[in-house]
Amino acid sequence: MKKIIVIFLVFIYTNSSFSYNEVRGLGLSKCKTFNNTSIENKVLYMSWAAGYTTSHNYLKGKLHAKNVNYNLSQTWLESFCYKNPNTIFKKAVEFFLNEFTK
Repeated sequence: MKKIIVIFLVFIYTNSSFSYNEVRGLGLSKCKTFNNTSIENKVLYMSWAAGYTTSHNYLKGKLHAKNVNYNLSQTWLESFCYKNPNTIFKKAVEFFLNEFTK
C-alpha cells in the first residue's frame, strides 16, 4: 500500500511541478535525480521511458529499441546519466533511442 501512495504522490508532484509544451513528468528531471533514485523508484522512470518510446514509435511509424530488454535499458540510461548528470531524462531517453535504432 505504501508503494501505491508513493507512486501516486510522485505522479501528482511531477505533473504539477514539471510542465513543458511537449513533455511532462519525470522526463524533465535531471539525470542525476534518476541516478540518485532508489531501485524501487527507478521503475517509475523506466515506465516513463517506455511510454515515451511507445509514443515515439507511434508518431514516427517505426519500432525503436525493439529487441532491448529492461535491464539493458536501465543500465544504459544509468551509465549515460552518470556521464551527463545535468542532462534532462528526456534527452537521455532520446539518446538511448538513437543508439538502439541503428
